[in-house]
Amino acid sequence: MNGSTAAVPIDGLVAGLGFAALVVTVIAVTVIVLARPWELRGGRLADQLRIADAVSSYDFWLGLRGVHRHRRRELRAELRSNLWEAGQRVGVREAVKALGPLRLLASDAVPERRDPRWGLGVAAGLIALEVVVMFQVFVATVVVDTATATGATRADVAVTLVPGMRAVYERVGDGGLSVGMTPGPLPLVVAVAAFLVVARPWRLSRWTTRTPA
Repeated sequence: MNGSTAAVPIDGLVAGLGFAALVVTVIAVTVIVLARPWELRGGRLADQLRIADAVSSYDFWLGLRGVHRHRRRELRAELRSNLWEAGQRVGVREAVKALGPLRLLASDAVPERRDPRWGLGVAAGLIALEVVVMFQVFVATVVVDTATATGATRADVAVTLVPGMRAVYERVGDGGLSVGMTPGPLPLVVAVAAFLVVARPWRLSRWTTRTPA
């Protein structure tokens, strides 16, 4: 393999599924930590999870509006407490339904910032990068499974579905195998695009124009 190809041992589809499971687990843990359902004592688990889902979605929309972490924590706690109290009267399902679209609730809670959102843009770029790479790893496992099924000892595949990506499969001694993957420019391009869309750096010029000299 050439110097730009990273050799990664992959055991077929199991590796791709394991990586996807890891990402899902990280997302689930993040949602639980944000929503803190354990603070809602005495209620049913289903109600706690329903409130947790609403609170984490609310936090997502607040984040897109560029709300700082400390303020988001206060707003999450306020919504969680209000939902829990309303749930005791009318039921959690009805209380969550009465909120309406959480995007509008977030827009009513705080005015939208007009300056760039650098931190949120970086986070969006990293997530986009991870998703694209995860997809490429899955594609690489498909190459492995296909080459194994055909009995090939080596395969060098240019993946047309992902421009610039190549996957190299090769059998090694004692029945082992390895896969080399060249990701190409797509992960970086998608990450930069996500950063620009979320951070909106073009707001910097408008903000500077409005600032007195």
